[in-house]
Amino acid sequence: MNNAVFDKTMENIRKRVTVKLMSKYDGRYGVEAQISKPNFHSISIFNDNLVAIQLNKTDILMNKPIYVGLVVLDLSKTLMYDFHYNYIRQMYKDNCKLLYTDTHSFIYAVKCDDFYEDMKKNIHKFDTSDYPADNVFNMPCVNKKVVGLMKDECNGQILTEFVELRSKMYSTRVNNQDSMKKIKGIKASVVKKTIEFNDYLDCLRNSRIQSREQYAIRSKVHKVETIRQRKIALSPYDDKRFLQDNTTDTLAWGHYKILQNGNV
Repeated sequence: MNNAVFDKTMENIRKRVTVKLMSKYDGRYGVEAQISKPNFHSISIFNDNLVAIQLNKTDILMNKPIYVGLVVLDLSKTLMYDFHYNYIRQMYKDNCKLLYTDTHSFIYAVKCDDFYEDMKKNIHKFDTSDYPADNVFNMPCVNKKVVGLMKDECNGQILTEFVELRSKMYSTRVNNQDSMKKIKGIKASVVKKTIEFNDYLDCLRNSRIQSREQYAIRSKVHKVETIRQRKIALSPYDDKRFLQDNTTDTLAWGHYKILQNGNV
């Protein structure tokens, strides 16, 4: 199932509205009649001869299989938890630290003799089809696109450094070269040209907020304009997690280790 189909299964029908474009005021189908309706919401005036009327829905047909989207999410979580607790944690115990996770991926720091040899011993858990055919680890290229298997996004290259400041604000280095830089809300071109891996480190170690300037195109009542914004790009302050004292480790809010006085 692709994302487009999945999203439609969980679409919120209640958010749908009716929009009418009108060019006259009087009459049964004019603006006056529409704004007098009890489900009238708002009006946007484009010019002297054209307005848009937004009306709330008076009846709603609940025809989306929301339970399908719910089941897909639950199955995804089951696969993720099974891989983490029944494979990674069982194999590496305290020699493995979870650095980052989202809905479908993990980033680990693992201490072991040879992680790639362990992958080959448990190749049924991994999709290695994108590894080079002549890779130095002699990793077989198998299980292409098999549902439910984990994949090494680095394809045999070594992830040497990782910094995450908060949700959807992180950077990686592969083979000591800048590889990935993510900042939600900042344009990719700005991140690529003006932010380096060391900026993430500086923000983390010195608690220094960094801002960047970017341009965006906006359209309001069909008037297109370019605006200039200055937004916070990097921030060490994460209000979605509890930061443990004198560390860079965090806990989820509600974790049993967090006491009422805020100490761990």
